[in-house]
Amino acid sequence: MPKVAILDLGIGNIKSVYNASKIYEDNVIIVENAEELYNVKPDKIILPGVGAVGEAIKEMRKRGFEKCLNDMVIKNQVNFLGICLGMQILAEECHEFGNFKGLGWIKGQVKALKKNNNLKVPHVGWNSIKILKNEKNILSDLNNKDFYFTHSYALECDEKYILSKTYYGYDFVSSIKYNNIYGVQFHPEKSAKDGEMVFRRFMAL
Repeated sequence: MPKVAILDLGIGNIKSVYNASKIYEDNVIIVENAEELYNVKPDKIILPGVGAVGEAIKEMRKRGFEKCLNDMVIKNQVNFLGICLGMQILAEECHEFGNFKGLGWIKGQVKALKKNNNLKVPHVGWNSIKILKNEKNILSDLNNKDFYFTHSYALECDEKYILSKTYYGYDFVSSIKYNNIYGVQFHPEKSAKDGEMVFRRFMAL
């Protein structure tokens, strides 16, 4: 039976992601450290998060997840989905309340959203995504659909990683894909039926 591991960094609403994932896969397990993750031996990994990316990165390393994730996701090609902070952690560097080194899976940096057209930061609420890739993926057929966002920072990276962008005074990266790695800046667990579709397709990979 497939196993889905949700990584708990001690921040954010893990329960809502757990409940959304359980709809499509029975064997979903929340893990709090690398030892638990190694023991679970999951087929898929989800890393959610809400709050400051620097704190999340510190917790990730404190709990021993970095080496474990590199072993499973990079070496063994386990399917991975990062949500909000879980996507930002994939970058080389994150600039929020200091400079922090991320996992480095995506060559890019996380920077503060630009304040354009008198739009408020943080960016909170519903906004649409513009799909840039035609290949089949977990966001296929969801072009121009609305998802729920809440963030003050966004990933800046090479176009080859970008799956979608979203307009908020300017276009920022709202999702990425690199081999078996997905990241979404929005919260699918708060995005009604289209968010549920994202989870269902990730579970079906």
